[in-house]
Amino acid sequence: MSRLSALAALEYLRIGAALLIGLAVAPIAGVLAATQPFLLLAVLGAAAWAILLLRGGNSAFFVTGLVAPLLYLIDMRSALFSQALLALYGMTFLHALSQVAQQPSAGRWDRWLVIAVVSWGAVVALSEQSLFSESFSPRRLALVGIGVLPYLWFALTAPRMTGSGQAQALLGGIALGATVVAGAFLVNSRSLSEGLQGRDAWIDTYTIIGSLKNSLGLLWVIGWTLLLGWRVRGGWLLRAPLLAILLTAILFSFSRSSYMALIVATLLLYRRHSLKPWLIAGAIGAFVLFGLPEAVWARLEMTWSPGRGFDPSAETRIELWGAAINAFFSAPLTGIGWGKFSEYLVRTGQAPIAAGSAVYDLSFAHNYFLSAFAMLGIGGGALSAGVFLAAWRRVRALAARQSHRAHVVQAAILAVLASSLFGEPLFDPLLEFVFLLVLASLVVQEGEA
Repeated sequence: MSRLSALAALEYLRIGAALLIGLAVAPIAGVLAATQPFLLLAVLGAAAWAILLLRGGNSAFFVTGLVAPLLYLIDMRSALFSQALLALYGMTFLHALSQVAQQPSAGRWDRWLVIAVVSWGAVVALSEQSLFSESFSPRRLALVGIGVLPYLWFALTAPRMTGSGQAQALLGGIALGATVVAGAFLVNSRSLSEGLQGRDAWIDTYTIIGSLKNSLGLLWVIGWTLLLGWRVRGGWLLRAPLLAILLTAILFSFSRSSYMALIVATLLLYRRHSLKPWLIAGAIGAFVLFGLPEAVWARLEMTWSPGRGFDPSAETRIELWGAAINAFFSAPLTGIGWGKFSEYLVRTGQAPIAAGSAVYDLSFAHNYFLSAFAMLGIGGGALSAGVFLAAWRRVRALAARQSHRAHVVQAAILAVLASSLFGEPLFDPLLEFVFLLVLASLVVQEGEA
């Protein structure tokens, strides 16, 4: 038996053992899910950590990329979500420690991107907990430490990613996780099952996914971009149904910022290709143009009309952007304070008017960068923009060396940028973590480690 055959046989033995263990554990997991969900979460988290530490390699990165989007299947307002998020952060931190143990010295890596991301994360984590503006407590310090764990993973793990296999596994896990979440959303969408139209379908989206439609829409755009750029021989047979699921979910998210991100990312992926991909993209675009569901068309038509101008949602965004600029100029060095934007609107009388009354419960300005500058001042705002600049510089350098993965990640970054101009997706802890995972694939170039 050749060495390759021996390795393959060993891999099959590992997979078979994992399946047998899974079949034995499944009934126990079912009982725990019905009686002690937190204990089930602890058991599953411990099992995931053990798998990551024992197997390592590409599978650890794939599991990390897969699990992050799947947390959207948990109600974010529940205690279970907080516990699951803590488990995810802990799992990734243990993974980072295992990477350091396996590779004490990192290879060549982009230090500017790592410094920008870690500094940005530290500022956001400290600001969220207001560690220095309120009374100090061990609990507040612990929460800051938990919030910094994803950035520690980035700092310790990304420079030690070896070759393209681990980066591909990481991005593949994100794409698959986003597709699973999209499928779960479509199964539960009354817009599809009951044929809701127009505003009823749009409002129904809120009842399914709360106020996260922009974040989820962007998650699905990221998944679409990674799948669309995936290079696998004969892969279209596998990718086509997954892309259809993602595209349908994006359309029924009724998120206009996600629509723009979808167009930008798709055009960027195809801009340097031959005529054939452009014809395929044109055919898809024509299908979307003439085959859009009536509910989606109604949502788009609500944005602006010659008779009434912008709809209340667009008008509110414009007013909030102006208020955020005013807030920044009122405190350019320190900002108005994290989570104080709604209070600032009330205090200054700049709260937008909707349905005849002022809207006060607005935590952000529907623009990630303006919100960061307004609440965190020049330093926090510059760091928030600096992450994109550092990532863009790195991805351009890799793309110049004909790295296909760099082109795909470049499109995903541009999608996040486009969505951030009309919303604040990176203030969502899960989507921010997914963004970190995408950026991690840029730190070490193929062949540098």
